[in-house]
Amino acid sequence: MTYVEEHPSSEGECVCGQTNLLWMFTITNSNNGAELFPIGSSCVNHFERTDLNRQVAVFRKLMDIRAAAQQQKQVTLTTDYFSRAVLDYLLEAGAFTPDEYNFWDAQGDFEFLRKMFGVRDKSTISSKRQWKIRKLLDLKVIPFILSDERLG
Repeated sequence: MTYVEEHPSSEGECVCGQTNLLWMFTITNSNNGAELFPIGSSCVNHFERTDLNRQVAVFRKLMDIRAAAQQQKQVTLTTDYFSRAVLDYLLEAGAFTPDEYNFWDAQGDFEFLRKMFGVRDKSTISSKRQWKIRKLLDLKVIPFILSDERLG
């Protein structure tokens, strides 16, 4: 999965002929570089590959975060926007960068967010940790997602 695009009027058409697509994905063959576009999420499921299905779910969450940020809604570290797979994707894609605020430890920022995501009752998170979550989302995660070229 190398790209996702949201059709503005939900009238996209899959290579199979299915119409009224909102989410149109590009799948790239890593062996020969061949691309398949546009393909809908239902057709991705026909490949019966858990890695592709996971990527569809991740890209859709990323698009939700992007839309919320563009509408200036506050993005929260909840299942409305995130999953462990989304956080893993953000780490792999380079959203967490080393800087003076994390003592040059980008992995630590990722691990912190992953741990805080796993807290069931978010009201038990201290105000200091809430502040750190907010800063990481606002200064690292959201700008990265807004500039991610894989998100149409």
